[in-house]
Amino acid sequence: MVLGGGLSNFDLIYDELPKRVSKYLLSIATPPKIVKAKHGDAGGVRGAAFLNI
Repeated sequence: MVLGGGLSNFDLIYDELPKRVSKYLLSIATPPKIVKAKHGDAGGVRGAAFLNI
């Protein structure tokens, strides 16, 4: 799972979310890998800029 936008700036999420989501998964499932978007919170701005080309 890729987090972008302002939410991607909170580093604690990448450690805590996998631990906390486990109780909502089936017993045979493993928590998804959670990573920061390549362009962090600038992804939306970059996408909008490409639309104006």
